[in-house]
Formats: sequence, C-alpha cells, structure tokens
Amino acid sequence: MANRKTVQINNFLVYLIVGLVPLILLPRRGHLSASIPKLIVLGVIGIVFLLHWFIRRREMTVIRDNLENRFLAGYVFFLVVSMFFSLDPVTSFWGSGYRYDGLVAFFLYLLAYLAAKNGHHLGRKLFWILAVSGFLVALLGVLQFYSIDPIPSRWYAIPWKDAAFSTMGNPNFLGSYLVLVIPMPLYLYFYKNQPVGLIFYSVMVLALLCTRTRGAWIGFFISLLVFLFLHHKGYGFRKKEGRKVLVVFLLTLVISGFFIITSGDLFFARFLSIFGDLFAWIKQTEGSEMGGSFRIYLWGKVLTLIGKRPLTGYGIDVLYIAMNSNFREQIIQDFGVYKNWDKAHNEFLNIAVSSGVLSLLAYLGFVGAVIRRAYKRLPEHPGYVALLAAVMGYLVQAMFNIQVVMVYYVFFAYLGILSAEEGLEDTRGIFSGFRKTA
Repeated sequence: MANRKTVQINNFLVYLIVGLVPLILLPRRGHLSASIPKLIVLGVIGIVFLLHWFIRRREMTVIRDNLENRFLAGYVFFLVVSMFFSLDPVTSFWGSGYRYDGLVAFFLYLLAYLAAKNGHHLGRKLFWILAVSGFLVALLGVLQFYSIDPIPSRWYAIPWKDAAFSTMGNPNFLGSYLVLVIPMPLYLYFYKNQPVGLIFYSVMVLALLCTRTRGAWIGFFISLLVFLFLHHKGYGFRKKEGRKVLVVFLLTLVISGFFIITSGDLFFARFLSIFGDLFAWIKQTEGSEMGGSFRIYLWGKVLTLIGKRPLTGYGIDVLYIAMNSNFREQIIQDFGVYKNWDKAHNEFLNIAVSSGVLSLLAYLGFVGAVIRRAYKRLPEHPGYVALLAAVMGYLVQAMFNIQVVMVYYVFFAYLGILSAEEGLEDTRGIFSGFRKTA
C-alpha cells in the first residue's frame, strides 16, 4: 500500500503530464517548437517517475497482470519486432526528423500511461487542471485566428493563416487535443455546479471551430453524445440535469453562430464539404477518391501496402519511404507533383502499415479493455463519464487524423487513469450518485 507521500509525488507527475506539457512552446533553431520541447519535458518526467518507482518499489505496482496490460504487452512486442523489418531502423527508433514519433517517443507515451495508472484519488484536482490548461491552450488558438496573437507570427515555424494552432503547432493537432479536453469543463459544470466550466467550454469550442478541422469537429460531436449517454447510463437525468443540457446546447449554438458571423464563409465551406465528400464516395462519382483532402486516395495506397506486408509492416514513422518506393510515379501521374505523405491520416491504418495487422489488433484489444473496465465503473465516479467521452471522441477523430507527439501522451495518460485501481476514487468516501464530490 502506497503511503501519502508516494501518492502525492506520483499524482504530481500525472498533473504535470496532462496540465503542464500541453502548454510548452519553446524556441528551437530560431522558431518556437511545439514538439521537441514537449518530448524533452515528457522524458524528464518519465525518468523522475522511474526513479520514484525504483526508490519506492515496495509501495508501487507499476504493471499489474490484467487484460489491458496483456494486450499492451502484445502491442509493445509487435512494435519492437517491427524494428527488425523496418525500411529504416534508425528512423523507426528515433522518429523522422519531421515527426519524431519513433519507438523512443512511444516509450515516453508508455511511461505517461504507467504514471497515470499508478495515480490515486486524482479526481479532486485532475479535472480543474485539465480544464484550466485546455482553456489556456484554446485561448491562444482563438487569439491566433482573430489576428490578435501576442506572439509575433514570425516566431512560429509555420504561421498558419485562417486557422488556430496554438501550442500544438498545427490546426489538426490542436483539434485532436481539444477533443480530449472539452469534456472536462462539462464535468465541472454538470457534476461540480461550477459556472466557470461554461466559460472554459465556450473558449474551447470556439478554438475547435477556429481549427477548421473537420475530423475533430466530428470527434467533438460524438464526445458530446457519449457524455450524455454515459451520464444517463450511470446516473440518469433529472429536471435539473435536463436544464443543464439545454444550456450547453444553446451555448454551443451561440458560439457556432458567433464563429459563422466572424469568419465569413470559412465554416460553411468546411462543414458542407464533409457531406459533399461523403455523398461523392457513396455514389462513387468521378474523383470521389480525392475526397477528404485526398485521404480516401491515401487510404487506398496504405491498404495496398498493408496487403504486401501484413504481419511486420514497414516500420515506425517510415511510411514516407514506403510510399516513395511503391507509388512515386503513380502519385506524380495523378497529381502532377509528388505528394510526400508520411502518415496514413488514420491512426489505425497507420499502426497496421507500420507494425502489422497483429499489432493493430493488440492495440484495439488494449484500448477496448480499458474502455470496458472504465464503463463498468461509471457509478463509482462521474469523472469516468468525462474521460470516456474524451477517449471515444479522440478515437473517432483518429480515423481522420494522425498520432503526434504533441497530443498522444495525453490520450495514453487518460487510458492509464481509466484503468487505474484507485485513479478517481475519493479519499473521503462520501459519494452519492452523480453528486459525488470528486
């Protein structure tokens, strides 16, 4: 049994992972970098966690023998095996010079998961930390979109126009992050009766719209539905909760209306393109494979690659090499210029093409086991509602987006919290329904 000091140190590391690291944006090679500084800080936290575990190993069980960890062990095994079949083992180990998303980065995500899995009674501070950190990241994104950014645009490596990117360095990555944090202010409003949660929520939703990222919009919508469904399953609805749902719905409409008015036709152009691409693909009209910003075209090529090496994949973070060696001439013929895709723009396909189909199955088993465990524990703490909604929303947007070092550690930390033995358990034991004090 871990003593109070052991718990406090471990929890503090978890708070740093999900609260501090997303805010990091530091100079590197003349520009503000959103990736390497986060990885470095995450690495330092990971080392501290390992030292903490070594010193207090009699009080901590880092890895328990349960279903999700068995699947996770299988996933790690297949990732390591893929190194021996990689088109470029060095790049697969360290990550490409553009993404840095190699095996080293994965082990940092793994440490984030293990630290979170060893968390105890996190609920009392966790959701405030996530909400405040997410609010600050979102606020910078909104300021960027409306050209009132306090940071000069020349300082950014890529100063995106007409899109928010904040401390994530890319609108798509900011969208992925916001899908993970938007349910947290809803938790504060629904379960803690904190009106400030609505302020945090408003800024986050506006920032999400400002990313102009369709996949993240879809993920956000799904996360809201999941939040309501899980609340109903775990606690049911009373008249008071119905009013809160109405307030959130109306507030979302107001924020959307504000964005539509202030952004010109940017919203409708992106929003309507979702249905345009979908209907074109269903009808298989000419050029439909180019829909989704060429994602459908790319997915077809990735599926072909998976068919050629289904068991081992081509290696972590080296898809650009496989695409170049297999499809360069065809891509030039189709587009008139070579498009250098280095990710599948679908996290699940990317896992399969990188480390094999068995690796993907192990990953899905791992995530599925965590979700199943957390779903069974819904009545224990309302925080499971928010975290599960965030995870489900992230998985939906992951079908259109890519795994990146700026965001993925947060997702893995969530999985750790959801599967922890006492991650959200209250120390005072006074919970009663959804009105539990968390």
